[in-house]
Amino acid sequence: MFRDIARLMERILSEMPQSDPKIIGFTIIGGMPEGASYPDFAGDEEDESDVEVVEGDDCIYITAVADARADGAPYVTFQEDSVTLCTGGDEETVIDLDCEIDVLHSFYNVQHGVIDAVCRKKSAPGEVARS
Repeated sequence: MFRDIARLMERILSEMPQSDPKIIGFTIIGGMPEGASYPDFAGDEEDESDVEVVEGDDCIYITAVADARADGAPYVTFQEDSVTLCTGGDEETVIDLDCEIDVLHSFYNVQHGVIDAVCRKKSAPGEVARS
């Protein structure tokens, strides 16, 4: 049921006019019995990407499902023109970006089995950075 709701929300949000407020990524996680681990949503749909990248005016937003069963904590490493994403374990994914980002002001968090990275775009010389 939650997967159907998520797909419905995707369709609704993708058809919104450009002038409407934007919602960037969302996750629906149903209640888990105590002691149960989070399910592996990444393996549910083979034709869907495990990583979602959305570009805004000032930032690039990256969302991925963390692998709760893998050894090692998930992490994100920022470079000026790419992001290295590890959803757990040893496997890394390099995401090339179409613009330079401000590495010092980019950040990520991992919560409820989801990695969210926010890559703040670099300002052009002489351009005032927006907050």
